[in-house]
Amino acid sequence: MLSLLPASSKARKNKSNAACYLIKRCVVKLRRASKSKCNIFSTMPATTIRVPENLTAFTVFPFCRVLQSQRPTEELIFDFSQTKTVEPFGMLVAASEIKRCVAAHPEAKFTCKNYQRMPYAGHMGFFKAFGLDFGRKPGEAFGSRNYIPLTYFNSLNLTHDAKREGLDVGDVVELHSRRLSQTLAGADEGDLFETLSYSIREIMRNVVEHAHVEEFGVCAQYWPTKGRAEVAIVDRGIGLRESIKANPHIDASTDKSAINYALMPAVSGKAFKGARSLQKRGPWTNSGFGLYLTSRICRNGGNFFICSGDTGMLLTSGRDSKRYIETSFSGAAVRLNIRTENLDSLRDALARYRADGFEIQQKYKEIVQIDPSSASLMLSQDFDLSLWNKLLTNLKLR
Repeated sequence: MLSLLPASSKARKNKSNAACYLIKRCVVKLRRASKSKCNIFSTMPATTIRVPENLTAFTVFPFCRVLQSQRPTEELIFDFSQTKTVEPFGMLVAASEIKRCVAAHPEAKFTCKNYQRMPYAGHMGFFKAFGLDFGRKPGEAFGSRNYIPLTYFNSLNLTHDAKREGLDVGDVVELHSRRLSQTLAGADEGDLFETLSYSIREIMRNVVEHAHVEEFGVCAQYWPTKGRAEVAIVDRGIGLRESIKANPHIDASTDKSAINYALMPAVSGKAFKGARSLQKRGPWTNSGFGLYLTSRICRNGGNFFICSGDTGMLLTSGRDSKRYIETSFSGAAVRLNIRTENLDSLRDALARYRADGFEIQQKYKEIVQIDPSSASLMLSQDFDLSLWNKLLTNLKLR
C-alpha cells in the first residue's frame, strides 16, 4: 500500500519513532540498574580509607598524606576497625585533616564504620569535630582532672573580648590557659599547674598573634601513673615560614629553616630591630622567647614536637637530641610532652632558660648574623653554652 504522507512527514515520523526507541532503552537500563543497586552513570568506585592503629604524633602524618592524595570518588568510607590508641595530638590533627578531605570531595558520600568501639575518642569530641554524629561535640565534655577534650577557640573572639574589657589579648589568653591548666592538673597552684599554664599560654598567644587564623584547637591528657602530660595545639593558619619571613634579618626560605629559627631565643616575625612591635612595651611585648622557653621546659625529661609545612622537629633532652620528621601540614601543630616528676619550680627554670637565652642573644648580637645551620646546631645541643667556640665558628661572627 502506498503511503499518502508527504516525504517531510515521513522523516518526522521516523525521527519520532527513533526517539521513542531510545527513551525505552534508557528506561530498561535504569530499571536494571535499580534492581542491581548500582549507578550506571558512576565511573568512580567507593574508597575505603583505613585509619591507622595508632593516632599519635609519629603515625598521623602518613595518614594525612593519604587523605591529601585522595582522588575523586563516589563514596569515602573511613574504617576505624584497626584503631586502638588515640592521643590528643593525633586526634586534633586527624580530625582536622579528615574534615578538610571531606570538604575537598563534595561529590563523595561520607561514611564511617567500626567507630562505635571508640568511646574515649567519642567522649573527647573527636568524631563530631569532623562531622560524624557520634559522641560529644568538641568542648561539650567539661573535662576533669586528667583531660581536656578537643576544644576550639576563635582568635577574633579572643581579640574582641580583650578590646571590650580594655585588656591586652595576652591577658584574655592567660585566663583561658589557667582555666585549662586547672582542669588538667586538678589544682590551681603547684609546679604542674604553673608549668602547664605558662606553656599553654605561650603557644596560644603565638597562634593568636602570628597564625592569621580564625580558629585553632586544643586538646590535652594527663596520665598521673605515667608521670606524663601531653598538650596539643593545632592551627591551620599561614604557617611558620610565612609568619617568620617578615623578619628581614633571617632567611626562612624553607619550612625546615623557619622551624629552626622559630625556636631560637629572641627570633620572631614581629620582634626584630626596626620592627614597629618593639615600640610596644609591657608584660605582653612580643620578645620572641615563647617557643624557645616552652621547648626547653619540655626537654627537661620530656619532649617537644612542632611541625609546619613539610617539616616536623622533635626535641628531647640532652645533646644530639633533635630529629626531623617528614610531614605534610598546612598551618602549624605543637605537641608538648611534659614529664611531671622532673618539674622544677617554674620560676627557677624560666630564670635559667631566660639567662641562657639572653646570653645567646648577646653572643650573636644581631639576628642577621645567624644562619639556619647554626640555629640547628644550637637546638641539637639543647643550647649547651659550653660549646660556644664551635657555635661561634659556625655563626661566623665579626
